[in-house]
Amino acid sequence: MSRRLSIIALLAASFFLCLMAGCWPFDPPSKPGKEPPPPELLDRTTPENVLFNLRVIYGDKDNIVNTAEDAHMWAESYRALFHPDSFTFYFIGGDQPPDFPNPWWGVNDEVTGFDTLLTKRALGLVDDITLSWTVNSSEPDNRADEHTGILIHPTWRHIYVVGILLDVIAGTTTWRVPNGTADFYFAPDPANPSLWVITEWYDHQPLGSPRGSSIAGSGSVMPAAAEPANSSWSRIKSLYH
Repeated sequence: MSRRLSIIALLAASFFLCLMAGCWPFDPPSKPGKEPPPPELLDRTTPENVLFNLRVIYGDKDNIVNTAEDAHMWAESYRALFHPDSFTFYFIGGDQPPDFPNPWWGVNDEVTGFDTLLTKRALGLVDDITLSWTVNSSEPDNRADEHTGILIHPTWRHIYVVGILLDVIAGTTTWRVPNGTADFYFAPDPANPSLWVITEWYDHQPLGSPRGSSIAGSGSVMPAAAEPANSSWSRIKSLYH
């Protein structure tokens, strides 16, 4: 009898140790439909990391935005990606907001527009935001003065981004940027030169895409005149400014 009790005690102790080590063999499957958490942000030690963070904040973190306070918090994280003094977003000509005579805006308008978009997400006026793209490796900014040939920004870096697919889903309409491209320029962060920030962002007309190609809930393509705000990232920014 004593031998049997010893064996039972040994088995119980082994079972307890296995539980403590996390080797429970009957781990229940995760709940269906549960999405994995969005990726964490990276240190801005390379221009590529800056764009990784932009994609995550823009297209992944919106899934955890439930209140206006959440939207404001992520908008401030978004602000950290841009040069605080000289950032400029260049719209595709004619796609800027009507009250902008010049086709560009600075960091405050960029962050305010993103905050507005996320706040509408929190309020349920926007159902989802998804973003994917292909980021090429960074290279030196080789733009030079046309008269002297001297580099204009010798410490800057440049990345050409292709294959941009941005969807902003609002009710039965999806505002889509299909196959967009963009030029991003980067400079050392004035607050910490070991980090990088975006200084210039040039939006370009999506390759092979007709202007105004929005996608209705049924999947049909809307005529260009019906949804003119859908042809580019510039137009989406203008729409939610």
